Amino acid sequence: MTSVTAWMMCKVFQEAGLPAGVCNVVFGTGAVTGQALTSHPDVPVISFTGGTATAEVIRRTIAPFNKKVSLELGGKNPSVVFEDANLDECVATHLRSCFANQGEICLCTSRVFVQDTIYDLFVEKFVAATRTLTVGDPKAAGTKVGALISAEHRDKVKSYIEIGRKDGRVLCGEGVDAPVQLPEGLQKGYYVQPTVIVGCPDSSRCMQEEIFGPVACISKFHSQEEVIERANGVKYGLAACVWSRDISRVHTVAHELHAGTVWTNCWMVRDLNMPFGGMKASGTGREGFKDSMEFFTESKTICIKM
Repeated sequence: MTSVTAWMMCKVFQEAGLPAGVCNVVFGTGAVTGQALTSHPDVPVISFTGGTATAEVIRRTIAPFNKKVSLELGGKNPSVVFEDANLDECVATHLRSCFANQGEICLCTSRVFVQDTIYDLFVEKFVAATRTLTVGDPKAAGTKVGALISAEHRDKVKSYIEIGRKDGRVLCGEGVDAPVQLPEGLQKGYYVQPTVIVGCPDSSRCMQEEIFGPVACISKFHSQEEVIERANGVKYGLAACVWSRDISRVHTVAHELHAGTVWTNCWMVRDLNMPFGGMKASGTGREGFKDSMEFFTESKTICIKM
């Protein structure tokens, strides 16, 4: 969605013959409505949340106008689990960070790096916990995973699982566990079972590209230096997690990770006053009370001769 202030939108759509009083919110597709707003010379500020590919189109569109732009884009968020982590709390939190909202959250964890000394135990516990998640009607009590947004997106997510099957091993979920038995009326929903993949090399598309679905890729690491390099080895830099009881290690790794937000021993703990945004292909600028105020306003100097 592209957002601008209400008066800017009113001015644009008044020119199209629409009454100003109905122009607070404008609905439409990106190719039509989004393009009209971003390319209009009287819209000086663009704030966009969405995919990196769409952001590239927006950047090209606004370049001749030198408009201010804030972009909150995709992620391929890593979680680094060291051997001294609280394993039970770590597994329970990763169930949320990997599979909440069917993985359709830009901040979801998609790459889990686990230290080799606890790797087997973590995988065993995480797979067992993943298999307890109920897939089905989101209105039903106990349901943890609902349907994806569209048939096209479901097929995209499943195509990445097939890549993971070739590049590594699928331990649970699609193609491994029995198909989900959906209640009457939901059989046509776009469901994908929570899926855990291991053994993919860092060069695999499953490890490099945003899947945006209930798919977690787990990898083994040995040293702190190694995992920092591997965690940073993608074009994205939105969020990351570090799991360790060693506060010195936490500070070192958090500072080295290329991510706009780093959570330690938790996930999705946020205050909306804090700066939020991504690095690299995950965006430009920051949101949050102070940061948003600065973005949507301009400093101006007026000099008066006395």
